[in-house]
Amino acid sequence: MIEAITFDFWNTIARSPAGMMTEARRRAVVAACAAGEVEVEEGLLLRSLEEVARSYESSWSSGEHFHPRAGAEMLVRTIGVEGAVAEAVAEAFLTAGRDATLEFSPDIAPTLEDLAAREIRLGIVCDVGFTGGELLRGLLAEAGLLDHFSGWAFSDEAGHYKPSPQIFEAALGSLGAAPQAAMHVGDLRRTDIAGAAALGMRTARYRALYDDPGSDGEIEADFILDNHLELPGVIDRIEERSL
Repeated sequence: MIEAITFDFWNTIARSPAGMMTEARRRAVVAACAAGEVEVEEGLLLRSLEEVARSYESSWSSGEHFHPRAGAEMLVRTIGVEGAVAEAVAEAFLTAGRDATLEFSPDIAPTLEDLAAREIRLGIVCDVGFTGGELLRGLLAEAGLLDHFSGWAFSDEAGHYKPSPQIFEAALGSLGAAPQAAMHVGDLRRTDIAGAAALGMRTARYRALYDDPGSDGEIEADFILDNHLELPGVIDRIEERSL
């Protein structure tokens, strides 16, 4: 029986237009420098943002946690600002996503409502990038979705990336659910599906926003979803098999 369902955030609950977050961070850093009366050469700033992004991607791929604040500190060093301006730049980098306009997955709201009505506990397991869990919870609250969730594990707070068992265990612990009574819904085979399956959770790959082609040796999910509204039916089939 399924007592809890965890969702990935990016490309499962919501996505941002390509390049939007990077541009938001660039504008925020430029504004912070201007407020401190410091001029940073545009080319240097763009190269520095790209270097920070590459460092994150490398760490994420290898499973070595790279905290958003480490990215902010790296940016400050590479563009060469100090003191109060450095603090302002770091804060601008970390909070640039606060005003982001996200595209939420079709039918995510009614699906969450249906699952909650079944008394299934809902959580989030998310590798955050540079937009931390606090900001993502704020964006969910603005969209009217946060109250559906009673537990979560964001990587900047949990200190681990998927597919590590620790981040899934943190979310399940907050939901009070055992892996065998839980399902994870996400878009990536390497992180979402492999990580949850290794812990004993059932898995569903949501492919409406991103259809992960996978690579040799990567496992496929137990179920494939093209619309979140299919999820309640999946739960029904699992429970029928359990009778």
